[in-house]
Formats: sequence, C-alpha cells, structure tokens
Amino acid sequence: MVEPSTSSEAVEPQVARKDKSGKRAALSRGVESLFRLTYRNHIALSQLADQKAGMLISINGLIISVLIAVLTPRLNSWSWTLAPALALIGGCVVSLAFAVIGSRPRLGRTPVTVEQVRDNQGNVLFFGQFMSMSLADFQLSMRIIGKDGKLLRDSLARQLYEMGASLTKKYRYLQLAYSAFLASIVLAAVLFAAVFLAA
Repeated sequence: MVEPSTSSEAVEPQVARKDKSGKRAALSRGVESLFRLTYRNHIALSQLADQKAGMLISINGLIISVLIAVLTPRLNSWSWTLAPALALIGGCVVSLAFAVIGSRPRLGRTPVTVEQVRDNQGNVLFFGQFMSMSLADFQLSMRIIGKDGKLLRDSLARQLYEMGASLTKKYRYLQLAYSAFLASIVLAAVLFAAVFLAA
C-alpha cells in the first residue's frame, strides 16, 4: 500500500519555484538599476563636459576681446613686446574652437526601420534616428521591443553605447581645448620672460 505524500514533500517544489521566481525578479530589478544608474552617470558626465566647455568659451572669449582691444592701437608699431599677447590670442582661439566643437549638438541621422528593430539592429530609442519613421511605425517598434525582454535590454544597451561614443568625442575635444589653453598660457609666459630679459 502506497503511503500518501506528506505535506512537506508537496511544499518543497513550490518553495523551489518561489526561490527561482524570486531570484529572477531580483536579477531583473538589478538589470533595471544598472541601466538607470549608468544612464544617470552618462547624463551627469555630459552636463559636466558642457559646463566645462561653457566656462572655457567664456574665458577664452573674454581674453581674446580684451587683448584685441588693447593691441589694436599698437599694431602700427610692431615690436617683440607684442609676441606674448599674440601667442596667447592664438592659443585662446584654438582652445575656443575646440570647446565650441565639443559642446556643439550632434545628431545621428541614420534612418531606422521596423525590420531593423525586429532584427535587433536599429536604435529606436534615439530621436535622431526614430524621427525618420512614421508615428505608426514608431509605435509598432516600441510594442515589438516591449514584448521581448532580450530585445529591450539589447536596445537599451545599444543606446547606452551610442551615448558613450558621443560622450567620448565630447571629452576628447574638451581635452584638446584645455591643452591648447594651457599651452598658450605657458608659451605667452615664456615669451614674456624672454622679452623682459632681453629688454
């Protein structure tokens, strides 16, 4: 005669299923937090780069304006005493140009289609690309992404990667702008010291 299963044996599979579903939910929340935190960090770094570029644009613009106003009456009588100021102006112009290029908005205008979204290729999360679509195609693409967890995570990762690529370009130009600004100050100081010692 077969003995009926005890209640503890019947409960064990249910506990295992609950553990698996709990781990799956925790992993899903962890992935969401990862994307949210990384997006927030990217946006904060982008804002920081824009603030630094704006500061450089203001400083360089002020230096160039003041030096041009001071030097314009003296350009008729050239002397080596003008060399430090001209070197500073040249470096500030280069720094200003890199700062403006770095802070200039960039739009990737690569068109995306519903088929590309379905094939896990197009980036429908960036407005510069999905604005090539009609409203109906955009809504369909978002529904396709919303129904497939892997497709959704891949789309978020693709958008995050493209944000990082844009941020890399921005910081590269910002680094060049600061380097040019520093080099112009050092060169102007060296030329001023040479002119002062030669006088």
